[in-house]
Amino acid sequence: MSAVRALSDRAVRNLCVMPALGLLILFNVFPLLASFALSFTDFNPIIDTKPIFTGLANYGGLLDSPRQEVWRAFSRTGAMVAVTVGLETILGFCVALLLRRAFKGRGLFTAILLIPMMLSPAVMGSFWRYLFNVDYGVVDWLLDARLAWDGSRPLSFWAVVIAEVWMWTPFMMLLSLAGLNAIPKTLYEAAEVDRAGNWFRFRHITLPLAAPMVILGVVFRAMDGFRLFDTAMVLNGNLEGQPTTFVSVLLHARGFGGSRSLGEPAALAYLLLIASLALASLVLRYLDHVRARRGASGFTGRGA
Repeated sequence: MSAVRALSDRAVRNLCVMPALGLLILFNVFPLLASFALSFTDFNPIIDTKPIFTGLANYGGLLDSPRQEVWRAFSRTGAMVAVTVGLETILGFCVALLLRRAFKGRGLFTAILLIPMMLSPAVMGSFWRYLFNVDYGVVDWLLDARLAWDGSRPLSFWAVVIAEVWMWTPFMMLLSLAGLNAIPKTLYEAAEVDRAGNWFRFRHITLPLAAPMVILGVVFRAMDGFRLFDTAMVLNGNLEGQPTTFVSVLLHARGFGGSRSLGEPAALAYLLLIASLALASLVLRYLDHVRARRGASGFTGRGA
């Protein structure tokens, strides 16, 4: 019986796990390795010549690029991530605090708030492009002004910020709500017996116990924000030197915008990957520090 069971397990592995592993290698690992190899060559798919190994020339050329466009793209991307993730975290946490209270229609209201997160970023970009249109857009009509939200004007950056915050605040709200609902009610009951005020309960119970889930959401959104492309591309195109030329947009412009070698865009993609991993590592270290401090100071923080 055990031999039959072992044979059955082996058959399941061969029929299900091995094909899935093969597809994973084919569609994820192989392109990753192939693009890494391309970043050290001058491969150009338009020119019918064998690629030449160039060493670190593509990486060096990016870091010394004319007008420092790569560094500016990284600066814009960092600013975009800081502004959008900060606003999404604050707004999402505030909405989660409201949704934590019981009221009629809370489930329906929560489902409606999640709609922007479930739609395609390209669709949302087209929607906001219509709203920001200088001739017939609703935004300028509401502001009673004629503002240009596209092109090389500074407002194009804030147009992407508004669209991203509107789209991803529900994600932060969802994780914040999960963190808030996981807090034991007995802690609030004990604080009420001790006549603790609302601010004390928020600072020493709500905030520290919900923080791990919120920080986890910040990590996800920061890593996702570093590869922001769809919204910026739909709203403002992929030209270089614009306020919305983030690293992914610059990568697309240099990889598909002419007859350039694919080695440089591949090297830029790996620089972006290194920056994202470094950021994620820093935030995860901070999360471990928060957990260790919670473990050392007790379940409810210093004052609870």
